[in-house]
Amino acid sequence: MKWKCEICGYEMEGQEPIDICPVCGVDKTNFVQVEEKNKDANAIKTSIRQIIYGMFVITTESKGKINGQAANTVFQLTSEPSQIAVCLNKNNYTTELVLESNKLVINIIGQDGFQMISNFGFSSGRDRNKFEKIQYNEINSMPVLLDDALSGMICKVENKMDVGTHWLMVCSIEDAFINVNKKDVLPLSYSDFRLIKSGKKIQVNEIIKEEKEVENMEGGEKYICTVCGYVHDPAVEGIEFKDLPDSYTCPLCGAPKSDFEIMK
Repeated sequence: MKWKCEICGYEMEGQEPIDICPVCGVDKTNFVQVEEKNKDANAIKTSIRQIIYGMFVITTESKGKINGQAANTVFQLTSEPSQIAVCLNKNNYTTELVLESNKLVINIIGQDGFQMISNFGFSSGRDRNKFEKIQYNEINSMPVLLDDALSGMICKVENKMDVGTHWLMVCSIEDAFINVNKKDVLPLSYSDFRLIKSGKKIQVNEIIKEEKEVENMEGGEKYICTVCGYVHDPAVEGIEFKDLPDSYTCPLCGAPKSDFEIMK
């Protein structure tokens, strides 16, 4: 319970108010119980999603093993020296390798890089080789997405903080690269990523739904990937889900056909 002194406004928590207010000295009869408002879980979730931040692929190497993961919590700490903060889930394979090597690469992904996020997200490097179909280069013995990222930074982990489910890592920048072939491409924001994932096409300052007209597909059933949320719409794809081959996989995360279910 929370209590408030009506005389000076001092607040305290406990089963009952203290005998004497430590601020103004009045007795407990001058305290009233404060009604605590229940948290609005939906408002909290919506507000968090409206924070503006980008999409990145974090890559690393340790003892001959390479891996990468999608990430959205990367931000600058200081300019002198150049320091970046990165937040990684403790359970991720990439995090395990980063903790071994104390090094990582922040690959900044552009608005044309949704497939890169899909490749490095939605699944674990313990289960598949995420670099199997991805060409990469090496800078300072670290794997970098030189052709697919807008730019990137090769970093050394200087410190880390335990924030529950994640490690918040303070990193110094040892080197960097810029992809001159993508100089006109804007960085992919998290909000852009969610819109594309939901089936929309983005342009600068504009959202345009992908429009495809396919005859005789109006009444087809939509199926959703239970792994990443990709929706197979026969009116868009031009083929009923049931007519897809058994070898069909999700175009975003690679999940098998069996991981799709009818949208209700």
